[in-house]
Amino acid sequence: MLNPQMFQAAAGGQVVSGEMAFGDVAELRKALEAGYGTDVSTLTGGGALRIQSLEKTMMATIQENKHFALFNELAKTNAGATVDEWTEQSSVGGRLGGSTNTETGNIQSAQGQYNRRVGMVKYLMTRREVSFVQTLQNAIADAEATEAQAGALQLLTDAEFLSFEGDSSVVPTEFDGIDAQLADGVATGQVSGDNVLDAQGASLASIDLVNRAAAHIAGYGNFGTPTHIFQSQLTQADFDTGLDPAFRVPLNDVPNGGISLGAPVVGIRTSWGNIKTVADVFIRDERQKMPLQVTAPALATASDGLKPASVTPNATVSDASSMFDAARAGNYYYLVTGINAAGESTGVVTAQVAVAAGKKVALTIAASAGGQETGYVIYRSRLNGTNAPADFRQMARVAKAGATTVYTDLNRDIPGSTSAYILNMAPGAQAITWRQLLPMLKFPLYPTVSAVVPWAQLMFGYLRISKRRHHVRIKNIVPAGAQWRPFG
Repeated sequence: MLNPQMFQAAAGGQVVSGEMAFGDVAELRKALEAGYGTDVSTLTGGGALRIQSLEKTMMATIQENKHFALFNELAKTNAGATVDEWTEQSSVGGRLGGSTNTETGNIQSAQGQYNRRVGMVKYLMTRREVSFVQTLQNAIADAEATEAQAGALQLLTDAEFLSFEGDSSVVPTEFDGIDAQLADGVATGQVSGDNVLDAQGASLASIDLVNRAAAHIAGYGNFGTPTHIFQSQLTQADFDTGLDPAFRVPLNDVPNGGISLGAPVVGIRTSWGNIKTVADVFIRDERQKMPLQVTAPALATASDGLKPASVTPNATVSDASSMFDAARAGNYYYLVTGINAAGESTGVVTAQVAVAAGKKVALTIAASAGGQETGYVIYRSRLNGTNAPADFRQMARVAKAGATTVYTDLNRDIPGSTSAYILNMAPGAQAITWRQLLPMLKFPLYPTVSAVVPWAQLMFGYLRISKRRHHVRIKNIVPAGAQWRPFG
């Protein structure tokens, strides 16, 4: 160890006999400086002696249990079999005042309306593994526990996302979410068209559509109770900054009850009860609706087994139900990808198509050479936008119809828009539940020729909507904070 007196002498420019000159001391001190290098293999001098701090905490920016807002709220009930059946009653029969009669008159007959419903349990699975060596060595975090947690979050993520957008007609391994079940009810005439409301590209800062949805759920023939509204983060922001305080549910722990503009909106007051607002990160807006080849290029396959062979647009035919009005007529591009349970392809971009007011666009999609896709994802550019993949947003997912599939764009599904869901989740109503055949579990697998510890994580179930008339979807919402605007 160096003598402090030697440094004092060196500082005065003197030579310390028998030990070290000032210049030598300066060089030694320089050599012993730790520095800021992070590549251990290249450290020299004093840096090679430095002890590095290793924080034994993994900092992860991933979803947590609190983010599965709908799944956490759903009542969990057991499904007795993979094919789950029940009967939905939508009417007691007769008409208003139809039971009146004379003393001896013929009694009019009436009968309730019943519909047999079937739900199919779906299988959510993920395979995980860590090397045996990883389990033996010290690490920042326990490798097996970390991977098991990641597997659980993957299954819950898919359960949450599919509860809104799942569609078994497009990808048969998916269960049908709220979108698909309400659309099926409207298409078959078992659910009113008012169970799917259209914001037509506006934001949801106004109470109008929420009030209309609540009145419909509680109205005659439905007799429900609107309790929750699930929406995207940007829609929640619109509520917070723009909703009239008269419609805000007061809070006990904030000044003035939290009913002033700018206060977070935790509930909306209606004549049919207070509706709890729930911002759900898995309700997608335009930020999450870009093509997969833009957001995760490594996951988008260019395989001929999935990618459409061609996509041809035709905008020459008029249609009375077209929503291409004068303000939204103009030039568009389309991008179409193939999809199945294994993944999504890169897209086929069409030529620019000019759409006049009152016209519709028929997209003729030729199946891929391999024919492995079960459906297609339709993306559209902004009005008078470019054909760069980053300038497209998802508009719809459709089932594959055969060698060719025709999708008709009437501008009734706005690309990049988001949805809000007003639901009856009242205790005891059993209007919407998660039916599970198997709660999440870890299933050990056994390695064959590798020194790994493998396992599967499983969760078998589906979303049952037992009372479809008790729920309303508001579609085609374009929040005020959206950066990508479909119509400029």
